[in-house]
Amino acid sequence: MNTDTLHAALAFVTAAWVLAFLLQLVDVVTGHKVRRAGRAAGTRDRDRILAWTVVVCAIVLVTVILGVDYAARLVLDQSELLWGSLLLVALAAAGAITAMLAARALRRPQTGYQVIRDELRGYIGSRLSKGRLVDYRAWLSTLDGRRNDLRRHIIAGRWVRVIPVLVAVTAFAAAAWLASANELQSWHAALYLVAVAASGWLAVWGARISLARNLAIHAVHLKQRAEAILLLEDLDRKTPRKVAGLSERVSRALAILREQQGQEDRPQQ
Repeated sequence: MNTDTLHAALAFVTAAWVLAFLLQLVDVVTGHKVRRAGRAAGTRDRDRILAWTVVVCAIVLVTVILGVDYAARLVLDQSELLWGSLLLVALAAAGAITAMLAARALRRPQTGYQVIRDELRGYIGSRLSKGRLVDYRAWLSTLDGRRNDLRRHIIAGRWVRVIPVLVAVTAFAAAAWLASANELQSWHAALYLVAVAASGWLAVWGARISLARNLAIHAVHLKQRAEAILLLEDLDRKTPRKVAGLSERVSRALAILREQQGQEDRPQQ
């Protein structure tokens, strides 16, 4: 392989590792905060979602800026009007889609056990219809069946922690190759070995924080679910129920009253 190409690949991989390392830091810091908040609240990790939204939007913004610069060079310097225009349209579409996804992620309403529990607490002392209680039970069943969401979050977290380590290993391999060819000093390759160790340490730390965070939030969710079920049972006991044969008894009593009123009217006449 040409050394110039290897130098360019090493520079690209180094930039990718720096970005991945920053993402690891964001994952560890926000995960630590959510772990502490999960023991007390267990709600949606709004701070974590906000941090990741800012990071992703920043990456997309830098990519769009570089793409616009390249598209302008195609149009102005190389007279590639068609390809430059298509690239500008694609970059505008990417920016718009990213903005829409960010707005949706930040404005997504809470639909967890805490919302059901808080709404049921507002109905204490009142009566709910059977249909309303059935809706709340169906809502609880839907939340109980959301296991795929948790599985997706776990898989995404694993990739976030594994990719920086792989990128660091690739950068170390390229640096070691250049050092063996006397194109790079040995201490430069040692720096990339430190990068591998740092990424591995952050990956292990992030995995431990993620496990503790998930356990803390899961415990709070179980508590909120139990409280919601107790409130549902209490409201169910207060729901007015139909008595068997009540309508027949009422109609019979009304008929007897009408007969008595008719008998009282006849002697008066």
